[in-house]
Amino acid sequence: MSQFTFEQFKELYEGKFEITDTDYLLVQLAEKYHRVTEAYDRTVCTGPIVHGSIVPVSQFEREKVNRYASGVFESIALEFPQFSRSELRRAISAADR
Repeated sequence: MSQFTFEQFKELYEGKFEITDTDYLLVQLAEKYHRVTEAYDRTVCTGPIVHGSIVPVSQFEREKVNRYASGVFESIALEFPQFSRSELRRAISAADR
């Protein structure tokens, strides 16, 4: 059994959370996704702004923004193949909170 100093034990017990370069890039990509899609939404949608985002009022507007958002997601996924699509989705979802 190895002996730990108090500081080593504290780091192990409490966890030392540091953001990695990979995590930082995921956050940046998620923020880019939201920034780009929201800018597009504001040019297409005619509904009210709810919780900081504009809302589509018709099925036509909803289809347009969803199609555009899918394209933005695909372009990010293709540009950064080191991330799986599920990693990107989780980062985008977390950035939306």
